[in-house]
Amino acid sequence: MKKVQFERKLKSLTKQLTRRKFILFIASFLMIVLICLLLFVFHNKQSSVSHSETIQSSSQVNNQPREGKDYKIQYSNSSLIKRSTLNTALKKAGLFDFNYLLNTSNDGGNDAKILVYYNQTNRQLVFKFYQNGYQSDNDYQNGGYDLKQQTGIHSLQQSAFNNLPLVYTWENLQTK
Repeated sequence: MKKVQFERKLKSLTKQLTRRKFILFIASFLMIVLICLLLFVFHNKQSSVSHSETIQSSSQVNNQPREGKDYKIQYSNSSLIKRSTLNTALKKAGLFDFNYLLNTSNDGGNDAKILVYYNQTNRQLVFKFYQNGYQSDNDYQNGGYDLKQQTGIHSLQQSAFNNLPLVYTWENLQTK
C-alpha cells in the first residue's frame, strides 16, 4: 500500500507542480504585459510633450504679422514692372520686414503707410514713408532702390516723385 499511496502523492504533487508552473507562467505573462503597458504609457507621455512643443512653436508663428489683419498690401500699374521684380527689390530694401515696419519702438519703423513709385526711365523705385501720427501728405520721409545697381538710394528730392506711377502701397492696419 505504501507504493499506491506513494504513486497518489506523486500524481498529486505533479498536479500541484503543474498548477504552480501554470500559475507562474500566467503571473510572468501578466508582469510582461504590465511592463509593456507602462512602457507604452511612458512613451506616449514623451510624445505628447513634443506635440505640445510643436503647438507652442506653431502658435509663435501665428504671432507674426498677417496681411489683412495687421497690414494691407496693394499693387497697382502691374503692366510697368513685374511683381516678382518689385517684390525682390522690396525685400532687398527691407520693406518686407513687417515686424520692423509695425514696430512702434525707437528701434522699429513705426510706419503707418509706405508708397512705392516706379521711375521706368532710371529703373528706380522711390519710397514715401509715412510714420504713425503723420498729419498731412507732405509729412513723410523718402528713400529709394536702384534696380540696375541693386543698391539703396538716399537724399531724394521731393521732385523725384513727380508724375511717377504708384506701383505698391503698404498700410499699417493696427493704427486705425
